[in-house]
Amino acid sequence: MSHEFLLLSSLFLLPGAVIWLARPDLRPVMKRMALASLPFAATERLFYPRYWAPKFLFDLADRIGFGIEDVLFVVGLSGFSSTVYAVVFRRAPVPCAAQGAPRARPWLRAAAVIALALAAAGALVAAGVPVLYAAVAVMVAVAAALIAARRDLLVPGLLGAILSAALYLGLCLVFTALVPGVFERTWRPSALLPGKALLGVPLDELLYGLGAGFVATVFPAWAFAFSYGHAGSAGD
Repeated sequence: MSHEFLLLSSLFLLPGAVIWLARPDLRPVMKRMALASLPFAATERLFYPRYWAPKFLFDLADRIGFGIEDVLFVVGLSGFSSTVYAVVFRRAPVPCAAQGAPRARPWLRAAAVIALALAAAGALVAAGVPVLYAAVAVMVAVAAALIAARRDLLVPGLLGAILSAALYLGLCLVFTALVPGVFERTWRPSALLPGKALLGVPLDELLYGLGAGFVATVFPAWAFAFSYGHAGSAGD
């Protein structure tokens, strides 16, 4: 298959689509996270071709540094990584006034964190840190910093990380079943975990899923001042 990344990105949209239909109360979180994730599509220029070398629609990665697939991927990943904890544990966003929770201008605060994360990742890559590990380090650091302000988000963040990594693994297993040998052909050798894989999926990818779930569970709750209450206690 010549457009593996398009297939992978399409697969990553499916869990979010199911959650969107099954849990209307989580749609505001998903919409906010989809918007917040868009700047990260442009980070493809850091990954391609250092980390992998897929073929992009219209060769956009070579032309502008990222492709349509990147937009689909970050939207899909943000959709399930920000909500899988709430779905599995039957939680829902409940407005809160927790200490350290932002009370005004949530998008300004969110944009500041996003800009800081992008700058930090770029600095680590410039310093020679392999791009995927730089991304994971920044995601974990951002989540940890936000948890320092909102300690009630520690358990949701950790559980969200584990669940997201598990779902990430499942999607990658479907991907490799549909396109056998894709990881060996398209991904570059790992810098820190050479040849290490789980069921044929590079551990690097699972680290990425873990970091994404950690920060995506914590970030929207911090930025938009909600906690995770029982689903039955949340408003419509």
